[in-house]
Amino acid sequence: MLVLALLLAAPLRPGDAAFSVRLETAYLQPDDAVSRRGGGAGLSLAYRLTDQLSAVGGASASLLWTPPDAAGTRQRQHLTIVSAGLEALLDLTPIAPFLELCVVRLLPENTAGYSLATRTSVGADWLFSAPFALGIAVRTLTPLDAAGGVDALGGIEVALRFTWTPAATQRPP
Repeated sequence: MLVLALLLAAPLRPGDAAFSVRLETAYLQPDDAVSRRGGGAGLSLAYRLTDQLSAVGGASASLLWTPPDAAGTRQRQHLTIVSAGLEALLDLTPIAPFLELCVVRLLPENTAGYSLATRTSVGADWLFSAPFALGIAVRTLTPLDAAGGVDALGGIEVALRFTWTPAATQRPP
């Protein structure tokens, strides 16, 4: 699908901004243990390769809480996620839906029971002015190196994001 999008995508028009910065805050459940979840923040960068396809990369840090032990004590765990991949913009209107496919590395390796996964995202950004957008992304994590092998759904993440495209300008009508 991404190869087809790349072949059909139009090149950037002269004057289109290619680089953007995204700040995110996220709810994260890295595995199927419902009681193990947390939240965090991240930063990602995007570079538009064509009119509809961007290379993306970023990092986030989350604080997770473990399930209570026999004494009822919960432990905090830090989880860092580093990602790189491609994002396909489906339509560019004030509401811009997108699909994203990334490879992610989770650190430390033992926090989620796996350290390498694919992350599939679907979401939309609301372009409220030329350089700024607010959006939401719903992501699934598919572990590639879990103890039981590849797992179809290892975890979920929901992220609210603020996008800044520094070189974006208003287009004349």
